[in-house]
Amino acid sequence: MAYTCLSTALPTAGISLLFLTFVTFLCHVNCVTFSDPDNAYSQYLPNWTPDGRQGASFRFKSVRSDALLLLHHFNNRSSGEAVYNFWIELKGAKLQATHVFETFVETVTIGSSLDNDQWHSVDYSKDSAGSLTLRLNGKEQEIKLKSHKYGLAREKLSALTYTDSVVTLGGLAPSSSEMAPREFSRLLGCMEKIKFLSQNGVLQDIPVDSTVGTTDGCNNKCFTENHCQQGQCINQYYRTVCDCFDTGYEGQYCQQKGNMELTFHGQNYIQYQFNKLGQTVSRDKFRINLQFKVGEEHQAGVLFYATGSVPVETYLAVYMDNGRITVKMHTGSGDPMVTTSDTALNDDSWHKIFIRLDGRFLLVVIDDQSNSNQISGDMHQLHLDPDVYIGGGPALKGKPGLPVTYNYIGCLKEAYVDYDNLIGGVKMNSSMITFNGGTPIFECVELGHTPLTFPNKRSQLILNEWTTGELNLKFTFRTSFPDGILVHALISIDDTPDGFLNVHMVNGSLELQVDLGTNGGTNRQKAVNVGTSLHNTAWHDVHLAIRSGNILLTVDGRMVGIPHKHSMVSRSAIYLGSDVSGANTGFEGCMRQIHIQGNTLSPLKVINSDMANGVTIDGCQIALNPCASGELECENGGACTHETNGTKCTCNAKEYTGSRCQFPLFKKSCADYYRAGDRESGPKRIDVDGSGPVPAAHVMCDFSTGRLKTTIEHNFKAKTLLRSYGGPHLDFKLQYRDMTPELLAAFVKHSSGNCRQLFSYWCYESPIRLGKFTRVYGPTDNEISEYPDRFKTQCNGNRQTWQQDIGYMTRNLPITRMRVLNKKQTEFTRATLTLGPLECFESAAASKPNTVTFFTPESYLTLTPLKKSLSFIFRASAVGNVVFHQMRGDKIPNSILGYIAEENLFTFETNLNGKTDEVSVATTRSMIDGEWHTITIDINEPDILFIVDNDSEILSVPIGQSIGPFRGRLRLGGTPEVPAGKEGLMGCISAVTKDSVDIFLYDFYNEFKQDAIQPGCKSKCAKNPCKNGAQCVDKWTSYECVCAHPAQKGKNCEIDNTKDMVSFSEPTVHLEYTPSSTEFLTSNLHLSFRTYQSDALIFYANDHLHNFVQLELMDSAVLIFKYNSGRQIVEVMVDSRDVSTDDSESNSTDTMEAMLLNDGAWVDVSIERDAEITVLKVNGEMMQEAGEPVNLLTQYHDDPFNGAEETVMPPRVFVSSDKVDNYTLALIGGAPDLMTSLPGLQGCIRGFMIGDEHLPLKPLATRKMQGVSTQCTDNCAQGACQNNGECTELWSSFRCNCTSTSYSGRLCSKDVGANFQSASLLVYPFTLYEDESDKSTEMDSLTFGFSTETDSGVLAYIRSDDEQQDMDKSIVVKLMDGNVEASVDFGNGPTTISIEGPFNDGYRHVVAFKRFGNRILFDVDNQDGNFTTLTDASPVQFTRRAALVAGGVEYNVTRFGLDGAGGFQGCIAGLDYNGIKPLELLFGAYAPSDSIGVSKAQCAMLKMDESESSDGDNGDGDMTSGKPAGSGSSHSRSSQSGISSEWNVKPAEGVEYVEPKKQKTKIDPEIIKYSIIAACALVILLLLVLIIRMACKLKQNDKEEEAATMEEMTPLRRKDLEQIDAAPTRNRTLAEGVPVSNSNSYTPVPREDPQPLPSQPPSQPPPSPQPQQQQPPQPQQVQSEPQVVATGQFTVEASPELKDEPPIPMIDDDVDDDEITEATPLTSNEDIPPPVPTSAPPHLTPPQPKKDIPSEDAPNGHEKDVPSESVPSESAPSESAPNGHKPLVKNDSILSESETAV
Repeated sequence: MAYTCLSTALPTAGISLLFLTFVTFLCHVNCVTFSDPDNAYSQYLPNWTPDGRQGASFRFKSVRSDALLLLHHFNNRSSGEAVYNFWIELKGAKLQATHVFETFVETVTIGSSLDNDQWHSVDYSKDSAGSLTLRLNGKEQEIKLKSHKYGLAREKLSALTYTDSVVTLGGLAPSSSEMAPREFSRLLGCMEKIKFLSQNGVLQDIPVDSTVGTTDGCNNKCFTENHCQQGQCINQYYRTVCDCFDTGYEGQYCQQKGNMELTFHGQNYIQYQFNKLGQTVSRDKFRINLQFKVGEEHQAGVLFYATGSVPVETYLAVYMDNGRITVKMHTGSGDPMVTTSDTALNDDSWHKIFIRLDGRFLLVVIDDQSNSNQISGDMHQLHLDPDVYIGGGPALKGKPGLPVTYNYIGCLKEAYVDYDNLIGGVKMNSSMITFNGGTPIFECVELGHTPLTFPNKRSQLILNEWTTGELNLKFTFRTSFPDGILVHALISIDDTPDGFLNVHMVNGSLELQVDLGTNGGTNRQKAVNVGTSLHNTAWHDVHLAIRSGNILLTVDGRMVGIPHKHSMVSRSAIYLGSDVSGANTGFEGCMRQIHIQGNTLSPLKVINSDMANGVTIDGCQIALNPCASGELECENGGACTHETNGTKCTCNAKEYTGSRCQFPLFKKSCADYYRAGDRESGPKRIDVDGSGPVPAAHVMCDFSTGRLKTTIEHNFKAKTLLRSYGGPHLDFKLQYRDMTPELLAAFVKHSSGNCRQLFSYWCYESPIRLGKFTRVYGPTDNEISEYPDRFKTQCNGNRQTWQQDIGYMTRNLPITRMRVLNKKQTEFTRATLTLGPLECFESAAASKPNTVTFFTPESYLTLTPLKKSLSFIFRASAVGNVVFHQMRGDKIPNSILGYIAEENLFTFETNLNGKTDEVSVATTRSMIDGEWHTITIDINEPDILFIVDNDSEILSVPIGQSIGPFRGRLRLGGTPEVPAGKEGLMGCISAVTKDSVDIFLYDFYNEFKQDAIQPGCKSKCAKNPCKNGAQCVDKWTSYECVCAHPAQKGKNCEIDNTKDMVSFSEPTVHLEYTPSSTEFLTSNLHLSFRTYQSDALIFYANDHLHNFVQLELMDSAVLIFKYNSGRQIVEVMVDSRDVSTDDSESNSTDTMEAMLLNDGAWVDVSIERDAEITVLKVNGEMMQEAGEPVNLLTQYHDDPFNGAEETVMPPRVFVSSDKVDNYTLALIGGAPDLMTSLPGLQGCIRGFMIGDEHLPLKPLATRKMQGVSTQCTDNCAQGACQNNGECTELWSSFRCNCTSTSYSGRLCSKDVGANFQSASLLVYPFTLYEDESDKSTEMDSLTFGFSTETDSGVLAYIRSDDEQQDMDKSIVVKLMDGNVEASVDFGNGPTTISIEGPFNDGYRHVVAFKRFGNRILFDVDNQDGNFTTLTDASPVQFTRRAALVAGGVEYNVTRFGLDGAGGFQGCIAGLDYNGIKPLELLFGAYAPSDSIGVSKAQCAMLKMDESESSDGDNGDGDMTSGKPAGSGSSHSRSSQSGISSEWNVKPAEGVEYVEPKKQKTKIDPEIIKYSIIAACALVILLLLVLIIRMACKLKQNDKEEEAATMEEMTPLRRKDLEQIDAAPTRNRTLAEGVPVSNSNSYTPVPREDPQPLPSQPPSQPPPSPQPQQQQPPQPQQVQSEPQVVATGQFTVEASPELKDEPPIPMIDDDVDDDEITEATPLTSNEDIPPPVPTSAPPHLTPPQPKKDIPSEDAPNGHEKDVPSESVPSESAPSESAPNGHKPLVKNDSILSESETAV
């Protein structure tokens, strides 16, 4: 019974342990921390279907106001199927759910201030009927999805084929990035209790599929990374920050005692980025603290201001007015809450302001004055723009809640917003905190009087205090300029209104000038001067007074005056700084302490009034030279120049523009170039951050396909050696051209992650083991630990052969760092890597989620106001369309309106600071062509840059004036205030970026309320109605097709006459056509032709009066149209070589060849004729005209053109005109030889149009005409010639030129090559009767191909004979250190030409040597070669040629420059010298050449680019199948695509890396805590087990007493019990684990080495054995009859029907489970359990014993694991037990007394 007690207790205790452990670690396991701000996510795969129930629940906490919480999508959506997405995100600290199905986008928003790092519970559900429910912290919102409203959604959803349901939490997984509609910020925080809704409606746990950037548990980094010496540690999950508020300490770790002070001069302010994503944020919890100190002279200023207008206007303002502090807050409903200090606080003492908002509770403390407010109404949140201002701000005038708009003048300290120390952030240059208006002063300095700055000669201050009588004006000034007006007023003298009063600087002296006007023609102008060098930047006091008949001027105590006796009255205000006109003659400098008529002017009040025009407060930062002092800093390499008429920046006109050269003229991406109309692929420069600090970068743009590809090169060379025998561990850091890692990451993100990078790893016994042996990292140090899908992988097999891993990396790009561990080395270990450039792709079409279509002029989108920049692309089709409107605000009328004024003119109407301007940008492209166009507005004071496609204009405002602010809404696509004659846009807008933030347009419209706005760019051209390549111009309610060729007709260009074509394969054939009238001679003509001829007659037509038209090609590039105007022959000629090119540095030869008209391409020819002019157009670009009119002859003339030369002359009959038969004849493709010497056309003609009528060509060629075909097949188009052979079109066939390929044959496919060893040699001797004419000796042509991996050797040479050694002549081609060198010596010393390689890379390379006279062309691989002229031109004949030698050097030949030269080891193919092909002769029937060790072979293939082979080939060419030849680095060519200019950068080199010793991992305190709890639970569990065991032991003692009683029973009673024992029982196991059969007796089998049981008493020997033959196992009989199995000491018979019984374990309570390795025998009667009744259940029978049957699943013939009921064989030790021990077989069967005797 003891066994039964313990066996029951243990499972229960085990379950308890598991349960306690699960409960203990529940939070830790089911919680997850997202701690990587750049790449963190968890991915799940719930079993959801598109039309089924969906839902999830979780809890989260975060410090981010914008982050993705959950995204659901389906991975395997087929092309054309409906788009589905659902996501839940934090947006502005609110919870927003968005459901997207097809074009329906619906959102639900709930909650606020969810970025408070507190737990929030979220659950959502969506059923098939379209009910979407979102719950947050118990509050619920439910909507009925409009996409399901009409009952169609379910049908569409159920029809969808995609079923791969994917949910990502916390961020986008790589697979989700492609399906997501936009980028999301990643979660920083925790999620727990994550459950997903099953199809039966139950929330359940499912396993995580993959996770990156996360850790288990909700980890508080303050437990492990608390560096705060004072204050509170704030956990931001990826880092910690310290909150030093109210501690008396500051610094990054609150380590510095004291609080830093900051001085504000009136021009300074702090800009704090409340939301770094640039989006509105909703808050109902925050803390603000300020300490300030203000002097008595300053009574007003803004200390803190934050506002927002979406969804309602809210603000929080802290300002001083009349010395008192006011805190005003408005949440959008009810009246603002206002707290004002009881007394004035501008007493030059420190004061404190504390504000705390907590839900509806607002606490404001000003010093000891405290005010609590309870917010009432529906709204209690502040919806704030991302920027908050401290100490003032830009253009505060008109902002809500601010009666005071002056910047603050004074000092601040301990300025906090929540835990952000703003002044500390300024000190540490925080990216979220910016100090504007000068260099910060981190101490509280005495400010004194605030100066006003007059920054330019047009700045002025207008004073209206004086009209007549006495004047009293005082001020102090300083300047660095010697000239300029300080004071000006218009006056009337004795009622004569033409006088004036001036005080101005003249050469550093102040001059008082008074013009008393003219009276009777007398000019009474007077002037006096005072002071010198007053422009020395020192302060000077000025006092101007009019009193007692005197005008007095005092400067620094020195007075001068002008007396007068007239009546003086002011006709204008007094102007300080310039005159009335504001001309460019004013004062540049500063004034302060301005007093007029006894009143002191407050600078802060003046600066924000109408009195000031261009005047600023900036602390009077005056310098002698603004350029030298840095006052004017020209950006981007601009040059600052300081002249008398001002200071300016001179920019690089092709790259930057603006007053400070602050605007780049580069686009932000290749897509921007393309959409702006630049469709030419090639190198370009892009400026990713626009006018930001990052310079422009060089990239390669490829527009040749439907996708726009951007390529960025790096400095990692192809085939860089990574691993070799004995090599070190290496670190590689890659450099990308002009790009930092941060910029690369931003660039890839802007490309929506659609980037790739070729990765080609060649290996020989060198596995790559990504993430282990090879660590590859992206720009944000995220590791690439596995290959993406569809990646060819072989190297991890570690085989003794060359293998390759090749494919495109697509995640965490680009690769910027690699760590290569050189492990698992063998003698032949070797690995190289080729890494392709970064390639990113964008679609030429706009992406749907960021694109909308406006179908009516009345529709538009509404966005928040513009601040600094705006860019977007649009499509339009009508002049007068309003594209956007930044509307005016209620109090500030600043606005910008943009519309299409004309087809090539876009106009911006601006109203800034009360001044209206009109800026028109003339565009090179039509604005109404239905194509995408770009608009960019960039505000960088004092300029606004307007860009339309590639054209731009700048609007500048006076220095000191601000641009903005804009308070009205920004409308896209139209406006409610449409100007007269204009209307809203009917078209599309996409890719909107405002203030450097990409705008997700779905957030700004509701298609159910705005039916006229739809997602995507939906147009009449969407279904491509135009045929045959015609361009569709979208009119949005209609369309227009612009045919690709004039021969195409029809509304949709569906009639394609270009398919009507003929080809002429012989120059002597032509077609004849007889028109019914003379229209051929007077109408417009159009046709296309293609040819390779230099000269050809294309057509000729004439009539019976010799009127004619003629078109001919001459000199490959000149097209001539001839006609007669009366008796005059007129020529119109277009020379394609005259077309100018913008690339002045381009090769002139290349330019000429590019403009030729006989290159086999189609040439379009249009001849436009009217009564006065004839125009010849070629390819729509080249054009010439003739002014002679179309004037046909009306009379017959024997000599119609007065002897003028005719290149085509028809036969003429010399008779009178009345006897000539009327006819008109057209000859197409040529003319009979009797009429002309011009060759006919060998080529094709198509699409022949006469006026609007088509001339059918094919019917003219239906007759069986030799050399004319009705097709124009491009026989060379499909690579007819192989191996780079040059194809020549023959129109009915083609011909291949294999000269420069080293191949031969009709298709350049025949390869004749030979292997050469170092001692091999091929000699072809020339016979004495070889042709040695002058012509033959002046020319040499040697071509061949070779491949090798050796450095040097003689490839081939031709030498003269040995008779005259003093006149040796030779041509020698050698391989020298991997370079190819040719040496020519005709008796006057060698001339050597070398081409740099290396060419010993194992690929085939083709050598071409050509000589004609003294000119030599030497080339390798058709790289244009090197032209060389022999130095001495006299001996140009190569006479006495004796032999051609290839592959080595003849024995004892040391002349001809061959002394010391060695043989060649490799392959030579296609050897050809002057038409002699020795290799073909050698391996042919007749071999007139000698060879030593030369064997026939096929050389390596020509080298292909890596990009050409990446999709299927090996990528690095043909690698040897043998073992690596050594550990040295092999030759590597650049793996980059061609980029514009040369990038001279050092290749990336591996730096030796030493693996650090492993350190103990610091244990998370959370884990420690939970481990302690688990340990305590385990101790409790063990105590419970001990108690149970003790109870069982007590019970066992009772049974022992019962057993003792049994010993005293009568023999009869004992016999009865023995009979009971004989009944069938459970399987019984002896001490050695042998099961007992269900029979009453059994026959023991003797052992081979019979021994007593180790622990059996000697007094009880085993029974005598009975011999029995052991039978082998017979598996086929297991199911049908009993089986006898040998089991060591006994033979046991088992019934087959009992073989499947489960094991019944035996537990010996005297032996610890952990120590048991062998069954323990029974040693005493105490161990014998009591008997069981005879009525034991029939299933308790012996199980099937173990059989030695080999497992199908086990490797190497091992047996399968045997169930515990099987009997272990003693002779065969158990595989699972150590040291040969047999495993314990546990059984709780009861043994009979007789069995105990055994």
